[in-house]
Amino acid sequence: MSSGPAGLGALRRLAGRRKPSVQVRPAAERVDRSALDGRLEALGADGALARRLDEAVGREIASIVSLSSLSAPLALDYIERLARPIPALTPEVGAVAVTRGYVAHLVVEVEPGSFGVTDIPILALPPLRRRGAPPRDLLTRAVKATRRNFDHVCALPPPVWQGFAACLTWRAHDAAGPDPGALVSGDVVDALGRLGWVLRQVDLRYGLAPERR
Repeated sequence: MSSGPAGLGALRRLAGRRKPSVQVRPAAERVDRSALDGRLEALGADGALARRLDEAVGREIASIVSLSSLSAPLALDYIERLARPIPALTPEVGAVAVTRGYVAHLVVEVEPGSFGVTDIPILALPPLRRRGAPPRDLLTRAVKATRRNFDHVCALPPPVWQGFAACLTWRAHDAAGPDPGALVSGDVVDALGRLGWVLRQVDLRYGLAPERR
């Protein structure tokens, strides 16, 4: 999944899909810079680590053209599924959250100790099938990992991830523009960021890497 306009073409096409009759309301309020600062300050040292991680992701993401050939389609599929009942979730906002979650893992891989990490586990997944095909239920497994025991899969101290998720929400709301109806809830942004983190785990398991400039 690209962070640039050209790589978002497939994501933008999702916006024209049919909307369901049941829709999730947008976030009740915008997370702006002031609100973010308050949340991170409340987390103390963990909030400072989260801010440092968010800044490191900002530097690293400039070198990423796309997620891997395996993880990018999975991310697109998940964003499309969530967007059906969540009109506020645009492809662009989904890409921001998933890509930054993925890149956060890349950053922590290089300097785990800088973010309070002592060990980075690899998600337990079955081997590739014949001709290198991934398991048919790979996306289901990845989504489950974002919900069950994510604290273990994440490796980051939970308060640090909480602060990083607040940073993700701020950036997603900033990307959404001025329309309050386009603000995705923090829970949805968190879920997308978690998926990005887990998709990096998927790539590590199968020896894949993102496309770089």
